[in-house]
Amino acid sequence: LVAEAIDRLARHFAAALLAGLACYSWQAEPFVWPSPASSEHVASLADRLSAESPAAEESAAAACDAVRPLLGGLSCRSFLSDHWEVAPLLSRPGAAWARALFSLRDVERMARLWPLRFLRNHGTAVVHTPGSGFLADPRWERGAAVPPDIVEVALAAERTFVLHNLEVYSPPVAAFTRSVVAFFHAYTQVNLYVSPAGLEVATSPHQDAHSVFIVQARGCKRWSVHPPARGNWTLRSLQRGKAGEVLSPSDGSLMQPPSIEATLTPGDVLYVPRAFFHATATADAATGDSCGGADAGDPSAALTISVLSEDVFATWFYLLGEALDELANPPPNPPPNPPTAPPTAPPTAPPAELRGAAARLVSALRRLAVAQLGIEQSHTGLSASRVGDQLREALPRALMAPEGTPPILLAAGSDPRALLWRRHALGLLRSAAEEAGQPRLASLWWDGSPAAALLWPVLDEVLRRKRVPGSLKLEQLDTFLREAAAARGRSPAGAADTADGGVEWGDEALRRIDIDAVFKIEKRDKAHLPRDRAWFRPAEWT
Repeated sequence: LVAEAIDRLARHFAAALLAGLACYSWQAEPFVWPSPASSEHVASLADRLSAESPAAEESAAAACDAVRPLLGGLSCRSFLSDHWEVAPLLSRPGAAWARALFSLRDVERMARLWPLRFLRNHGTAVVHTPGSGFLADPRWERGAAVPPDIVEVALAAERTFVLHNLEVYSPPVAAFTRSVVAFFHAYTQVNLYVSPAGLEVATSPHQDAHSVFIVQARGCKRWSVHPPARGNWTLRSLQRGKAGEVLSPSDGSLMQPPSIEATLTPGDVLYVPRAFFHATATADAATGDSCGGADAGDPSAALTISVLSEDVFATWFYLLGEALDELANPPPNPPPNPPTAPPTAPPTAPPAELRGAAARLVSALRRLAVAQLGIEQSHTGLSASRVGDQLREALPRALMAPEGTPPILLAAGSDPRALLWRRHALGLLRSAAEEAGQPRLASLWWDGSPAAALLWPVLDEVLRRKRVPGSLKLEQLDTFLREAAAARGRSPAGAADTADGGVEWGDEALRRIDIDAVFKIEKRDKAHLPRDRAWFRPAEWT
């Protein structure tokens, strides 16, 4: 009798299980499978730093030595764990190093040799009115040629001169930028800021959607760096303190008290994490006199090395959101599944029910991403969001290794590195659905579920597109450096060392470089941009 009872129970259990499996679908009430706790998606620091492919690790290790002047004596690993995107850092590699990187005299040569224009073209130049929230002075018209004496003219008018993309005009800057790209696996751009001495406000408080290293090359500049008061990181279109918005450093609703106040002199480097507010001056805070001691009265010339993530849509928010968007609205001609996908890879077209679930989760992700960033929370019904912070986090170096190295594919079977980031991605989706009050959506996302199986090939394709800007930047810099080396070899005088330790490049050598063709390399492929224009309008996500 006991045996018969056990047998009946076993058969009933099996029947119930099969019925549950048969009824499982993408309906609003799915069969809920056991899933890991949400906390498991937060990859440990050790995992994050050791999850790269061997080829990518080798490339990053070689670049690590070159970027050490930026890291304040820390090891590359310590910088990544303690400062990257979370805490500012002051370094002092020395004036000789800064002089070897850049000389202010190079601006005149660049303007004489190449078609620099105000607010247009490559090397976009602009003249800012100090303390105006980055408003351009209208006296320098859009499209007008940049004169060779622009630095002297702008300083005489007590204006700040800015030149973008210095990395495609200066061989030393290009070589250093290449190391930065290779180390962070991210698109990187270098801008020059030249401001007159004695400004009590050079730039009012503002934030950037990218992390920056400021290299003081000449003169001095006083910096005040404030952590944001709410929400780690920000979205590019929601940056504060720009487009004419002048903020006060005492605005506690936006920024905390300064975590660093320092005067940079030649050879100093300041790291400012993404979204940290910062303000500058070229006058002493106490006396109003020009800062810098022996350098008092010199204009301030500084390079800003910008390491981009949000600007090129390379955060978890865009990776997951765009992949879900493509599940909800499959493109007419989807790319084939990667050749490394498992043989049992699911068909590209998802069921109609999953498309609806993916669309609802996209809306939830968007609301969470703006919940802390100045969008009225009364519209979203959401409070300060830990998941929003995690979504706005930059994609890890391990996933952003350039196309020249074997990439980590999330659909690639049992690769332990892929498994780590698959768990992280699924945990973010579950947490986002739960925090948005949609637990039924959360139950779809576990490793091995039909929803996840359909997601991985799409996620890999979106991830491939997110790697494009960094790969093109490496190609651009390599091309420029090859042409510069060839031009130097053809020049009768070659390049000569200058008295201040920089490098003097003959005009004849520089003129031979097709700078237009070099600049267009990074514009050749814009696959990283979201396909739906709604991703560019966060004010509508509420």
